[in-house]
Amino acid sequence: MGAEHAEEFFPGRIGAEIIEQLPHAAMPFAEPAGEVVLGVVVLPPAGGRAADAPRFAFALSSARLVFVDASGTCAVLLDGLASEAAAVETPAGVLCALLRSLLYEHPEMLSRVRGDFETFEQRILEGRERIDRAKMMADSRRMLGLDSFYQGLSDIADLLAGEESTLLPPADRSRFTMLSRQLDRLSARLESLQNYALQVSGLYQEGIDIRQNNVMQWLTVVTTIAMPLTVVTGWYGMNFPHMGLIDAVWGYPLVTCVCIAIVVAEVAFFHRRGWLSFGGRRRRRR
Repeated sequence: MGAEHAEEFFPGRIGAEIIEQLPHAAMPFAEPAGEVVLGVVVLPPAGGRAADAPRFAFALSSARLVFVDASGTCAVLLDGLASEAAAVETPAGVLCALLRSLLYEHPEMLSRVRGDFETFEQRILEGRERIDRAKMMADSRRMLGLDSFYQGLSDIADLLAGEESTLLPPADRSRFTMLSRQLDRLSARLESLQNYALQVSGLYQEGIDIRQNNVMQWLTVVTTIAMPLTVVTGWYGMNFPHMGLIDAVWGYPLVTCVCIAIVVAEVAFFHRRGWLSFGGRRRRRR
């Protein structure tokens, strides 16, 4: 049903807050309200902003399950459960099966994201300067959305699986316990993937820093080579009378040879110190 018809099934202050927060909720959550559990499920956004993520609210009691959904997400999920002939006997069983259906493709999704970052890492190690940064950022945003999604669903599952809950029979609490364990496994895998992504991002940033340092090193070397020549040209550009070599026929060739000798000596000195390799010698060795 739409939010305009939900007042009867979302009672009290909590129910009003649930309906009010539905268009803006950032992660799944649930709250007990007497004999009813009210909550919101926010799916990870397929792309774009988190504000555009599909979301729906639910009201679960021992005899009834009501969805408030204006996007049609619940209808698609329920049709999928019906086509699979899922064995459910209670409203809580329907909710648990629906939440589990949201996780069907997540192991494959996490594998694809890991494959993307393995590709990024390989390109970085090969010394390629450009990678698909847009794809890297999209994968990072996807992992951030999944983190909130898993955490929120885990809180809902733990609430409904709690021993102190008298709303659900033991069989339904057991189903939500299994759902909570599945979410824990996905969360652990996601955490490992996020750590790996941070390592790849750090490796990429390190490559950028190295390239910037190489540019600065080149500029330093060029400036250092040109500095003595600037001193020589500045000295002879003062136009004082009676300066040495000004009237000598061989003065200009001598100064030119001195400048060339200075440049050759500096280049030889920098080469012996390894200041002209810029990491190239190390790459050639590899």
